[in-house]
Amino acid sequence: MRYSPLVLLFSLLCLVSCEEKEKEYRTYQGEIFGTYYKIQVSELEQDFQPAFDSVFALINSASNSYIQESEVSSFNQSGVLKDPSFTFLEMMDSAKKFHELSQGFFEPTLFPLIKAWGFSFEQRESMDSAKVAALKRLIGFAQKISQTDTGFVALEKEVKLDITGLGEGYAIDKLAAVLDQAGVKDYLVEIGGEMKAKGLNSRGAIWSIGIEDPVQVELGNVNVLLAKVELDHLAISSSGNYRKFYVDENGVRRPHIIDPITGFPVSHSMVSVSVIAKSATEADALATAFMSMGPEKAKALAESIPGLEAMFVIGGKDELLIDYTSGFPRSEKN
Repeated sequence: MRYSPLVLLFSLLCLVSCEEKEKEYRTYQGEIFGTYYKIQVSELEQDFQPAFDSVFALINSASNSYIQESEVSSFNQSGVLKDPSFTFLEMMDSAKKFHELSQGFFEPTLFPLIKAWGFSFEQRESMDSAKVAALKRLIGFAQKISQTDTGFVALEKEVKLDITGLGEGYAIDKLAAVLDQAGVKDYLVEIGGEMKAKGLNSRGAIWSIGIEDPVQVELGNVNVLLAKVELDHLAISSSGNYRKFYVDENGVRRPHIIDPITGFPVSHSMVSVSVIAKSATEADALATAFMSMGPEKAKALAESIPGLEAMFVIGGKDELLIDYTSGFPRSEKN
């Protein structure tokens, strides 16, 4: 999850409809975490809005760094968090899991570099190798954050946490759990373009999701698709570097995705990645990690993870190149 509008444009997904007679579904929608949510369910009688609002409130209270009273804000101000909530603990457990699984490319302590490079709400700083090296000493989830019997402690002053890199996915999983527990058979949960689906859509077909063409998006054509995938008991998340970037004073393009190993914005050839997994949290966190590590490392890691598939969009000299994990459910784009 990402609470700043600056990073909400990662989403590369759009919902593709089919041409059959529609069954009535109930839709819940609104704004959350600085982006939108849309939830379509086949259950018409029960009102899930109070339960959804409760999920949003718990996650905001735990992990929204733009709320002064949140747990993550408290940690970032003092370097200590005692008696964390179950939500915070669960999100930190996921952060640790995907930090380790991604070999450190999913990095929840990147905020000082994100801020300095100008990808938060604050003005970017003048950056050079010395400044990056100074800030890199604050980066390292495994080395800089300690979990104690009573909570969490930063092991060095000025270390900051940002666990929003998996927050939208985590929220989607929690919203889907509300529907599963109520016995809802058909639904699509979406936050900011990340999705999890179960059963059939209102036209009686498996939910079909389109993956946009990033080149066409830059040209303003947002409905041109590279591929379509069907989701049933699956989630999809996309991350890319083509929507949010700037060109610095030296003419260097600086995308918003930071390589935690070098401390610099990424410079590899991968434009975007779409990840399919059973868990939206996993899809969200690993889409972020894959964009940090680049196409070769990302594909090798993706192939090693059971139940996960990915589609990589790579910038070529004259056209985009598309690569897939061996089990990615490829289909015609139209």
